[in-house]
This record gives sequence, structure tokens and C-alpha cells, in this order.
Amino acid sequence: MAIDTRTDEIELEIAAMESREPTPSLHPSGATSAGRVCIAMIVCLGLWALLLAPSLERDAEAGPVGTRRAMALAVLRPLTAIAAGLSVDRATETVERAIGRDANERPGGSLVLPPIELPPETTPRLTPQPETRNGHGGRADAISQPDPSAIGPTPAAEPEPVDVSIRLPESGNELRVAVVGDSLSQGLGPAVVELFDPEVADVLPLGRRSTGLARLDYFNWQAAMRQLVDGFRPDLVFVMLGSNDDQAQIGPDGSTVEVGTAAWADAYRDRAARFLREATSGGARVVWVGIPVVQDRQRWEFYRRVNDIYGETAAADPLATYVDAWAWFQAKEGGYTAYLRNERGVLQEMRAGDGIHFTPTGYGYLARVAVRAAGEAFALPQQAVRFRL
Repeated sequence: MAIDTRTDEIELEIAAMESREPTPSLHPSGATSAGRVCIAMIVCLGLWALLLAPSLERDAEAGPVGTRRAMALAVLRPLTAIAAGLSVDRATETVERAIGRDANERPGGSLVLPPIELPPETTPRLTPQPETRNGHGGRADAISQPDPSAIGPTPAAEPEPVDVSIRLPESGNELRVAVVGDSLSQGLGPAVVELFDPEVADVLPLGRRSTGLARLDYFNWQAAMRQLVDGFRPDLVFVMLGSNDDQAQIGPDGSTVEVGTAAWADAYRDRAARFLREATSGGARVVWVGIPVVQDRQRWEFYRRVNDIYGETAAADPLATYVDAWAWFQAKEGGYTAYLRNERGVLQEMRAGDGIHFTPTGYGYLARVAVRAAGEAFALPQQAVRFRL
């Protein structure tokens, strides 16, 4: 009986324990875990924002001028300053170098020239001397006396003619040709390469996608051309750009010039002239290829306006010539067409599906037009190319 009584007592204690309500915890384990996770996520996102802020700020600066760009910079610039203050930007540079990016490089990248062994610089070719009145060159005019009976003002001396012909290629001193510009030039470049004889000419396709003259903060073609002239000393340069320039220009001080204004056109004309001066500063001849007609009619007015600037700029420099790609690639009725007849009258698909770029066949045709323009304007030697000029 003693054993049964003890058993009953134990069962009553167990029943009492089970009937008790659990004491609520002031810090439930689930809530604690969720709170810690949230805090950890916030910290991680903050660090990630600081790490990305410098590169995101550079990308935002390269974006089109407008409210979206202004708002992005307003958020990212303080974050970049905080990252610099905490030295987090050093970690960003380390990561970008690890993935092959230069943290200090412009958003559009920089011009990269392959290793080139240039021949020694030669003395610039002298321009032909004009003939004197007695049919001989030299000092005849310098020692001749003016006619006392002459009446009226002395006529102004005519400027000496400039020899614009391209030099003949030599063994060990091949012609050096470059193709520069935006994505249109990226298709033109390989087509030009195919036309030149590699035995007597070196051709560098150097086009850069999404570049132009409007946004020097994204990619500076003036500086790139200076680098090209110094590092390659080209004899001939083909230029094709402008399809991305329908946007505000940003000056060195950060000021903007809105597209569609007279000030924009004046500033753009000045940039085109500066770019061309850089290109011809070492004696290179320049073939400036205009923007072709595109499928989107809303772009026509702007493209025609900048084409006029290119044509005027090239006409002012004896070492430059302009190719009116618009006229070459428009339909008979004056609009856009993807199909055109080549030199032999064969109808071919010349334009790509996006209505802007060209098919390989179209780029080949455009390249022949551009190279023939160099032959006409600068007496490009026939032996330098692999087709009849």
C-alpha cells in the first residue's frame, strides 16, 4: 500500500506541472533571431552601397543630363564621400582591379594602342613652290623691281598650294591608317582593313561604342586623337561618329549646354574643329564620313544638322574631305531603305535590322566609298589597296 500511495503522489505532481501555463519570455527566441537578421542585412546593404558608390557615381555622371542623373548624383556623391572618409573606396579599387577594371578610368574607357614599332620621323615634305612671272622658281620675284607705271593697289599674293597627296608606302615604312568613331565606325573599321594591302599598309580599327563629341566626360575623342597622333603617326584617318550626340554637352567645369539650342550648335562646331585639328596636326589626311539616313525619321533633323557641321569643318581644312553617307544610302525617293544597288547594279541588303547600322555587305560598300574618297582627295596610292580606286 505504501508503494501505491507514492505512485499516486507522483502522478498528481506530474498532472499539476502539465496544467501550469508557461511563463511568457520577454525576449522570444524567434523575435531575437529575426531582429538580428534584419540588423545584419541593413549593415551588409550599407557596406555594399559604400563599396559600389564610387563606380555608380561615375556611371551616373556619364548618363544623359536630366532629372534622373541629378537625383542619382545627389544620392551617390555623399555616399562616395563617406566611402572615401572610411577608406572603403580602397577596397572598391582593389575589387575593380581584380575583375580587370580601372577604378580611375572614364566610364567610356580609354584608347588602347597595340605595341607599334614606328620608323624614325622624317623631315616633312615641302610644298611646291609657285612659279614666278618669268617661268622659273627661286628668287626671281624677290629681286624684280615694281613697275612705276602700275596704277592701283598691289594685288594680294595668292596662298601657296598645299601638297595634300598621301606619301608612297615604303619597305619598313608602310602607310598607317586608323578608323575612329562610335559603333558605326566599329563596323566600318574591319571593312577598311579588308580593302588595304597588309604588305604595304597597317590599319587600326579603333572605334568606341556609345562615344561622340558631345560628352567628353564620358570619352574624350580630342585627347584620344592626340594620343593616336603621338603613338601611331597616321597617314590617313577615317572618322565616323555623331549618332550618340543628340544630348546635352557637358563642359570641363560641369556646365551643360542643352541640345537643340544655338549655343549647342556653336559649341559642337568648335569641338568638331578642335578634333579635326588634332587629327591633322601630324600631317594625317582625314576622311570624315557623315551619319547615314536612318529608319527613325525623328532623328533626321538632328543628324542632318550635325552632318552640315562635319561638312563645313572638313571643307575648311585642306587635309580633310567629307563623305555624304546620307546621300549614298538613301532611297531614290529620298527616304530610308535597307536595300541598295552596289557599284555593279546588284541589289543587296545594306542596312542592319536596327535601322541604324549596316550589314557586312553594307559596311563593305561604305568602306569602298570612303577609300575612293581618299583616292580622289589625297591621291591615295593604288598599290596601297586591293581593289580598283
